[in-house]
Amino acid sequence: MSARTYLVVAAVVWACLSMACIALSVFADPYRMFATPAIPGLTALKPRIYEQAALAKTYQLERVRPRTLLLGNSRVENGFDPQSEVWPKSWQPVFNAGLAGEDLFMAWRMLQEAVAAGPVKNVIVAVDFPDFLTQPVPGGPPLPAISDDERRLLVARSGGKNAARQLQVWRDRMASTLTIDALTDSLITLADQNPDASVTMRRQGFNPLHEYAADIANIGYHGLFAQKIAAYRERFKTYPHPDFSRPTQIEDFTYLVRIIHTAAERHDRLILFIPPYHQTLLGIIDDTGLWLEFESWKRALVRVVESQKRSLGLTARDIELVDFSGYNAYTMEPVPAKNDLHAQTRWYWEPGHYKASLGDVVLARLIGGTGDFGYLLTPDTIEETLARERLSAVPSQRQATH
Repeated sequence: MSARTYLVVAAVVWACLSMACIALSVFADPYRMFATPAIPGLTALKPRIYEQAALAKTYQLERVRPRTLLLGNSRVENGFDPQSEVWPKSWQPVFNAGLAGEDLFMAWRMLQEAVAAGPVKNVIVAVDFPDFLTQPVPGGPPLPAISDDERRLLVARSGGKNAARQLQVWRDRMASTLTIDALTDSLITLADQNPDASVTMRRQGFNPLHEYAADIANIGYHGLFAQKIAAYRERFKTYPHPDFSRPTQIEDFTYLVRIIHTAAERHDRLILFIPPYHQTLLGIIDDTGLWLEFESWKRALVRVVESQKRSLGLTARDIELVDFSGYNAYTMEPVPAKNDLHAQTRWYWEPGHYKASLGDVVLARLIGGTGDFGYLLTPDTIEETLARERLSAVPSQRQATH
C-alpha cells in the first residue's frame, strides 16, 4: 500500500469512527446537550450528567424558558420537583437551576441567564447558612474569574450580550461528542437505566437522588444519617466565625444584593428562604459554637433585604424572606433505629438534604401562604422568631445519631 493510499484509508476510517462517536453521543445525549428525544429504558435516565452539570443546566434552562426559577445549591436541586402538583398553572413552566456545591454567585448568573432566555416572573432562592461562612473582605470581595460555566451563558455579567458564547457552544458540542469521556458516558447511559437507582437529572433540572437507594438498602437511613453527620461535623469545624455586622464584606451577601437588583429590574417576584435543616444539623451548628453566628446571620439577612427594599422601592409582595430552619414537627423527624434497614423517612434523606415531599410543604407556604411551617422574617418579627427557636432548642432535641 502506498503512503498516499494509507493516508486516504486512515482518513476515511478516522472520519467514520468520528461520525459513529458523534451519532452515539447525540443519540444517548448523556449531558442533555442536544435535547435528543429520550427513549424509556434506553436513554431516558442520565447517569453521567453530573460530569457536566452546569452545561446541562444551562442548555436545559434555555429550552424550558421558565416562568418560575429555583436557585440555590443541592438542597434546592434535590428538594423541589418542578413537576410537583403544588405548582399553580400560572407559575409554570418551572425550572430547578440549583447546582450542588455552588454559592449565590452562580445563582445570580443563572438568574441573568433565565431573564435573557424567557419570561421569568417568580424567583425562589435558598439562602444557606454554610455558604455565608467565609471570612469578611474589607472593601468588599472581588468577583471570581470568568469560567467556562459563564462563557456559555447568553449574557455577560453586565447584562449585555456575551461575546464568548458562540465559541463556548462549539467547545461544548465537541466535548459532548468527540472525546473519550463523551463516548464512555454515552455507553454508560445506555447500560445504566435502572429507574430505582440510576443517577439522573430530569429535563426541568431536578435530581431525584436515586443514588441514595443503594446506600439505604445496605446501611438503612440510620447508617446514612450517621455517615453524613460525621462528615458535617468535620466540615463545620473548619468554618470561620465571621462577623455579620458588615454584610457587604461577605461574598454571598454581595451576590444576594445582585440577585435582588436583577429581579427588581424585571419586577419579578423574589422569594428568599432559609432551608429546613434537620434537628441533627442544627445540633451540629450549636455544638461547633456557631449558633450565635447563625442568629447574627439571620439578622443580617433581614437588614440587607429591608435596605434593598427601601432603596429600590420594593413592596412586601416584591420580595420576602421566610425561615424554615427552626425546630418543628418536620425538622425533628426521628432518625430510624440502628440496624432497621426497612424503616423509612418521610421528610429527609439525611441531615443536609430534605425530600421533595418536604419541598412541597415549603412550596405550599411560599406560593400560597398555606400551612403552619415557616416564619416570615422582617424587622418586626426577627427577634421574636429567634427567641422562639431558642426555647424550642432543648438539649434532648439536639442529640445527634450515634
